Amino acid sequence: MEEVKYLTVTAVSSYLEYLINQDPYLGKLIVLGEVSSSRVSKGHLYFNLKDESAVVRCVMFKNYLDQNNLEIKDGMKVLVYGKLNLYKAGGYYSIMCFKIDEFGKGDLHKAFLLLKEKLEKEGLFKEEYKKPIPRISERIGVITAATAEAFNDIKITITRRFPSAEIYLYPSLVQGESAPQALIKALDKANKDNLVDVIILARGGGSWEDLNCFNNEELAYAIFNSKIPIVTGIGHEGDFTIADFVADKRAATPTAAATLVTIDSGELKKQLTKVELRLNSIIARQITNLEHQYHTLKNNYYFKNYHEVLDLKIKDLNNLYFKLNQLSPLNKINIGFSNLESFKKRLALIKPLEKIKALNDKVYDYSLKLDQVLGNKINEFERKIDNHIDRLIIINPLNLMKKGYVLAYQEGRIIKTVTKLDQAKPLEVKFSDGKVETKITKIERNNNGS
Repeated sequence: MEEVKYLTVTAVSSYLEYLINQDPYLGKLIVLGEVSSSRVSKGHLYFNLKDESAVVRCVMFKNYLDQNNLEIKDGMKVLVYGKLNLYKAGGYYSIMCFKIDEFGKGDLHKAFLLLKEKLEKEGLFKEEYKKPIPRISERIGVITAATAEAFNDIKITITRRFPSAEIYLYPSLVQGESAPQALIKALDKANKDNLVDVIILARGGGSWEDLNCFNNEELAYAIFNSKIPIVTGIGHEGDFTIADFVADKRAATPTAAATLVTIDSGELKKQLTKVELRLNSIIARQITNLEHQYHTLKNNYYFKNYHEVLDLKIKDLNNLYFKLNQLSPLNKINIGFSNLESFKKRLALIKPLEKIKALNDKVYDYSLKLDQVLGNKINEFERKIDNHIDRLIIINPLNLMKKGYVLAYQEGRIIKTVTKLDQAKPLEVKFSDGKVETKITKIERNNNGS
């Protein structure tokens, strides 16, 4: 019986969880729906988000609920910002909410949604255009306010994790109407200088209005066209801006962005130590192998007795040279010329031309005699043939029939004697110039029976 391949429930759930966590769109959702079945338990908010065709469970944990400053009630139409989460034990998925806004509360939200839809259609959010973040960044650019607490947090984090990294600050406004142009200018300068491996675009937390400068269309194109990878760390985890969607990578906070672009120096040292140990082990094995090869070569018979071996090789080489000289084409040609001269001398002694002339004379005499003999024989055969022809003419039945003789046939057989005749059957008589058919009326035999 063929073994059935199967998956466990845990395996299926784990695979679905992996797919959800790997999907960039499911990690930064903005979902519109109506609140229902809302309740607060142990400081956490649980509710369902529904529309006319579907419903999804939602949860907002206490730390985010305390920051949200919006009383959630059933029937409210809201925008939920969060990520999709699979609850394997219960076998259902839910949205883990970082921020909830009442839908239609202002023009800023409408403008944000319209711009997000436009840029998404143009492909600015596609993963295929995201530039990879370097694993080790030695020069890190930071675009934020020089006096902002966010910059201080970034510096502390980078210095703690990777002290050798150089930080390049490109100061900019991060709030207000002039902020988008200032951010674009700082971003252009960082690309023009081309000194850094990665850029952090950062700002601390604030209201939706405070963060709105990062929802600028021109800034979105500047981020998309940057040749240097950009990581955003804007506001708190529940804050999503257009800049976050366009950036090559989004971090929840400025500190998280600094963590994302650096490698922990302690961890790096551990990795380097492992590499060093591995290299030392490889080198030690190589040295051991080379030492073994050295001792093997040192004790080799040919190496220890190289004088004798060399003499033997020279002798073999001389023998080979002699054989090659004997078998060489030039030597064979010389021998051939020598043999040719010998043949010439022998031919001169034999005088083949004279012998050929004598033989030709004999052949000529024999041919004359043969012609004479053959001529005589042919004449004799011609006379005999003429005699035979004359005799054939004499005994030719046709000639006899012209003299009055006839041939008698019965049933196609020639009749030579009357004893062979059948009186009841007709008789065919052939003349030299025709034939007749007759009936036999009487048969008479000679007395002597012939």
